[in-house]
Amino acid sequence: MNGNIGGPVSDLTLEVPKGLRRGKLRWNQQRSVASGVELLQLMATSLGHASLANVSVLDVGCGCKFTQAILDRGLPVGQYTGIDVYADMIEFLRAEVSDPRFAFHHINTHNAMYNPEGIPLSAETTLPVEQGSFDIVCGFSLFTHLAPHDYVSMLKVLRRYVKPTGHLFFSLFINEETPGGLGRVDRFKKAMQKADQARLDKYRSGFETTQREGIPDFLDAIPEQPLRVAMYSREYALKLVEGTGWRIDSVNDPLEHIQHYMICSPA
Repeated sequence: MNGNIGGPVSDLTLEVPKGLRRGKLRWNQQRSVASGVELLQLMATSLGHASLANVSVLDVGCGCKFTQAILDRGLPVGQYTGIDVYADMIEFLRAEVSDPRFAFHHINTHNAMYNPEGIPLSAETTLPVEQGSFDIVCGFSLFTHLAPHDYVSMLKVLRRYVKPTGHLFFSLFINEETPGGLGRVDRFKKAMQKADQARLDKYRSGFETTQREGIPDFLDAIPEQPLRVAMYSREYALKLVEGTGWRIDSVNDPLEHIQHYMICSPA
């Protein structure tokens, strides 16, 4: 995919302070924006849309990358609503983005990595948006940081906010090697082959547990950084969707800027 889709690389329309940015490309905003353009295009085309024009998107765990990509490259979108546990970032986006297509909301739900003091997530958790009003509900780097009980609760929560004809699109870590070599397990094995000691030390405990015991249903792969890498067996990741109100349409292998990703429709 072409990272320049939507227009040439330019000075950023929305400059986000370093302290408010997350993700592996957080130190390079131009690369981050380019990856955001690719991911938005991937989501649109995967769900049968030529673009996101006239499409309402609910992005949970939104960060700031998609907002920057849409504004910087002039990408079409009907409505974009971002929700995140990071209160300072949401406050910044509310203050700096006046485009009426955008809305941002903070939610104080618990996450061991991003919001350890938050309120526990449950199937009854409500979001500050209208139910049944979104064509696409998405979570990029959301389920990648959820333990199994929250994985199920989040699926049940999100189901209430999608239109009957809408879709769910989310990324996750699946504990398997992949043909393209872009998955988390693939990258760890490459680090082993290169004797990258820093990365080996970072992932050794979780990886060695997997090798010793076989692929577990769930693995918190970096125990000293809880839920930084919430890794699931393929079978368990699919099983947890059962009974949440979703039907799995596809499970897809990683690409350059996304890990495994799942597409679901309302059951």
